[in-house]
Amino acid sequence: MKLPKFYTCCLSLSMAVALSLSSCCGGNVNSNDDSHFDENGYSLRDSTEAEFTLRRPDKIKFFIEVSGSMNGFFRANKVTNFKTDVWEILNRYNSTDVTVLTNSGNAGETLSLSSFQSTMNTGGFVSTASTQVPTMLETILSDLNTDKGEVAVLISDMKYSPVGSAAPDVLLAQYSTDISKILNTYKKSVSLIGATSDYLDKTGDTIAEKSPYYFLIIGNAEQVASVRNDISSLLEMSGHFIDNIESGFDYGRASCSFGIPKNCCQLDNEPTFVGFDGDTCTIQMKVALENYRWIMADTLTFAKALSIKGLNGSNFSVDIVGFDVQNTTKKEGKKELIRKATAIINLKVYDMAMDSEVIEWGLNLPESDYTKFAEYFDDSKGENDVTKSYSLSSFVKGMFFNSYISRDLRPNYILISRNE
Repeated sequence: MKLPKFYTCCLSLSMAVALSLSSCCGGNVNSNDDSHFDENGYSLRDSTEAEFTLRRPDKIKFFIEVSGSMNGFFRANKVTNFKTDVWEILNRYNSTDVTVLTNSGNAGETLSLSSFQSTMNTGGFVSTASTQVPTMLETILSDLNTDKGEVAVLISDMKYSPVGSAAPDVLLAQYSTDISKILNTYKKSVSLIGATSDYLDKTGDTIAEKSPYYFLIIGNAEQVASVRNDISSLLEMSGHFIDNIESGFDYGRASCSFGIPKNCCQLDNEPTFVGFDGDTCTIQMKVALENYRWIMADTLTFAKALSIKGLNGSNFSVDIVGFDVQNTTKKEGKKELIRKATAIINLKVYDMAMDSEVIEWGLNLPESDYTKFAEYFDDSKGENDVTKSYSLSSFVKGMFFNSYISRDLRPNYILISRNE
């Protein structure tokens, strides 16, 4: 007899015989009348909830800071990792121009890509100016049109040094509040990517092998996340990637597909497993992680973020098998920067107390985990320490105060049933 529904199964002998005799063992699949499924086991999803999907921006506006603290990256006619990586990233997006920010943090000259390359390589950006991060942010955000798919990328060492300002110590103490206010006013998503480069003195000698600088990406969440993945991939391949952190995102809920189960069958492509047979049903979950911060592909971070509970009293165990991470994907015979990251989990359900069980699961993203950035947070030697990022800890604190849309992911549900 032909089955009326599609099942993905790992069958025991008894299940194979049973299914060959009948298309249905009878009974309500959703025997506990759980509100997330209909009686046949089909998920009752919220049709109004949009899925978070990475999306390429229609245009990227690049801005670069040229204050005095950046000089070691710009030394005339000298190769630095900064120059190499920045040039590769600009060409990756076929950028047509780059806006240079002035001493005050306002928009200055906009250079064609070739003019920018020549000026950068010959030391034309060496400066004695200070860095006015709040003004830079205001300048960038006021010019950004996200309705047209624009994303802004600021390249800077992010050292806020209000030299010449009235009461600079007071301004520094108020810095995180100012950053939070600006971000909450414009209500855009923000991702900060850390990178390192060698840093040179006036004679061209290397005074630091790893001096930090940053790419600050601003725009709509789906497009910011796409650019974050691309830039992070390029930096990781060059060996100069620190980490990425972000705020102002609403990811909706995690996305999951399933492998072949054991001692049960998956109903169509639903998160529903029927015909529970024996003492234990094993479900392989494949949780997609490319939407999120890269730290989510770390075992300890993911284990801390993962939340799983049974709603009807059954016992279960969770085994994080590993991660499949690829930053390049072959497309039409060519390698492209398309990140795919998947956590593979074996969920074993046993001692099922009733005819059906519902598992609630989700991810609590570590938005304020900046462990890998913390190495560069020491302000004790002042802004002239090129191995640290003076005032960055205050900027990051302001980012995480940016709370207008920054929620934990909403939960998902898996139905397991003895019935079919």
